[in-house]
Amino acid sequence: MFRSFIFVLIFIGVSYCCEKFPNGTETTLNWFASCPSKATIYTVTTSDANGNPEYPIHLGKPLPVHVNLTNNGDVYQQLKLNINIWTWGGWSGCSWHTLPTLGMLNNLDACSYGVPCPVPKGNQAMTLTIDFSKFQNIIDLLQDDSPYQVQMVMTADNGDQVCATVQARCRIH
Repeated sequence: MFRSFIFVLIFIGVSYCCEKFPNGTETTLNWFASCPSKATIYTVTTSDANGNPEYPIHLGKPLPVHVNLTNNGDVYQQLKLNINIWTWGGWSGCSWHTLPTLGMLNNLDACSYGVPCPVPKGNQAMTLTIDFSKFQNIIDLLQDDSPYQVQMVMTADNGDQVCATVQARCRIH
């Protein structure tokens, strides 16, 4: 009976114990293209307002995101933007869990939200300025110095999409 009790305690402890920063996010920003696209993304990096590399990233102020890509699609004059956010945790397994934003981060005008439009064809280095401070009511719900996964889905008028997902250690305050 005692062995069964010890086994249950160990099982519960392992089940609810996750690494605090998954996928090396304690020290490194991870990113990946997250939808089929006519644009190929090669690099994604972040900096502070002065152009100095920034990590962890700060979601409470404008964040310059530098992207090197090749657009093999059309020249995109207008883009709609949907942003999805996940938190890392262990309550229902060590995995990413969607944070509900009640549609507040959907159907945004990407060109007014920091994407330099129009997006021309060909190779280019562009800087997007992501400003979550416009959504402070969502940011205030996030835990400081924690890992978050943020997906940006940009959709052109013709249906072409460009999607990138970033996993990073984030500061809020």
